[in-house]
Amino acid sequence: MLPVTSTFIYFTFFYSFMRTKSILLYCTSLCLSIFFLNFLKNVSNLYQNYVIINKLKLPLCSDLHTICIIKILRGFYMTLKKKVLCIVLACLIIVVGSGAVYGFSILHGIAGEQLDESDLNINDLLSDDVANIAMFGIDGRDDVEGDRSDTIMIASINFKTGAIKVTSVMRDLLVKIPEGTKNDVSYEKINAAYDYGGPQLAVKTLNENFDLNISDYVVVNFDCLVDTVDTLGGVDVNIENEDVLYWTNEFINHVNYVLNKSDPKIEGVGTQHLTGVQALAYCRNRYSDDDYKRTARQREVVQQIVQKALNVDLFTGINLLGKVYPYVKTSLSLQEMTTYAKAFMTVENKTFTDYRIPLDDLSFGEMIDEVWYLVPNSLADNAVMLHKFLYESESYTPSANLLKISERVAEIAGSGSGGVTVDEDAPYQNYSNSNENEPTEPTPSVDNSYEDSYNGSEDNIDDSSDNLDTTTPSTDSDTPSTSGTPDDSAE
Repeated sequence: MLPVTSTFIYFTFFYSFMRTKSILLYCTSLCLSIFFLNFLKNVSNLYQNYVIINKLKLPLCSDLHTICIIKILRGFYMTLKKKVLCIVLACLIIVVGSGAVYGFSILHGIAGEQLDESDLNINDLLSDDVANIAMFGIDGRDDVEGDRSDTIMIASINFKTGAIKVTSVMRDLLVKIPEGTKNDVSYEKINAAYDYGGPQLAVKTLNENFDLNISDYVVVNFDCLVDTVDTLGGVDVNIENEDVLYWTNEFINHVNYVLNKSDPKIEGVGTQHLTGVQALAYCRNRYSDDDYKRTARQREVVQQIVQKALNVDLFTGINLLGKVYPYVKTSLSLQEMTTYAKAFMTVENKTFTDYRIPLDDLSFGEMIDEVWYLVPNSLADNAVMLHKFLYESESYTPSANLLKISERVAEIAGSGSGGVTVDEDAPYQNYSNSNENEPTEPTPSVDNSYEDSYNGSEDNIDDSSDNLDTTTPSTDSDTPSTSGTPDDSAE
């Protein structure tokens, strides 16, 4: 009878696996079936022993009869207890193992375009103790590769000190793009690089303009911010004033419409606990102030996400991976991610610091051929301060190539020689990065009647990205783009 029952149960669970394709469900069900079969087997043995006692025809109330019954029941209990413990342990191993396999399969699924390191202009003279990874935030809802980068950050991990440093690179910064349209060198806003050549050209542009050694990237569709924040239990931010509150709530309406959500508006200024929709709206808000404050808000949210993600339990981590991975692409291999994670987790006293390039004291805003640019006084100066921040070094000497680029940028903007003018021995904190001296952008044209006219349509907020110049650059490779509009609409 038991073999027939066993065969029936096995095929029942095999059929359920074929229907659901869930290895976790199948393995768990199989463990339960084994437990059930063992229980039946022990009950059968108990019955057989009882039959044997009856055949002995012992008096029902005799001590010998009682002792035999007790021993049989005790043996049944101990055998069943051991098997229950084994089954529970097996279930735990399967659940944890399946979670690990699921996590690894997700990590394999986020593989993006691999970079040609021979064509990245990598600075080989920098310390290996710090890993620099380019992060590009995009709003390409259908394809995270092949969209323009609305947010550019450099994530730096120091494996010796445990320091995590996130540097925002302002998207309007005038830099050299090694190959623009039709592979011509051009001097444009830095976020045009991703649009022209994807991660390969964007990483190369960062390396060449700042003497960096970036060889990997992560591209994130910011729509994943909603699920990420909700999975981690929300984030706490400081709503600075009524303008930030007003426009963040307007963007909440828009995000709710686009994502078919119904998260409430933020109630007031000051410290507020935000949901995923509210956090995304807070990061996208660009009308209450300017792009400097917008990137500061993004870094504020990213910092909390990183800090919370480093302290999640196994199942929350697996749940988070499952929700985020469709929105992420990276050149990092599974082995590299594992190596970085192990090295970083062994370090105590982890810290998180943010930064921004260019610095307020070392940049200004200027209209060039009717296009607004954020112009560095000296690109070389900004690179020196960036290296001091990332590597905590006393000084840094820019490469000859960077000095040449810096001089050309200064020539285009009429801002000076482009050479190193800062005190190379001064700490990076000596130069302002506090939003107090930031260049003034052209005032965006905003329909202030938005709140009264909102009708649930996503068209009420201009959610477009940069109005990048996609025309062919001038044959003079050193001439900046001459078409486009002030870049005030990007997220």
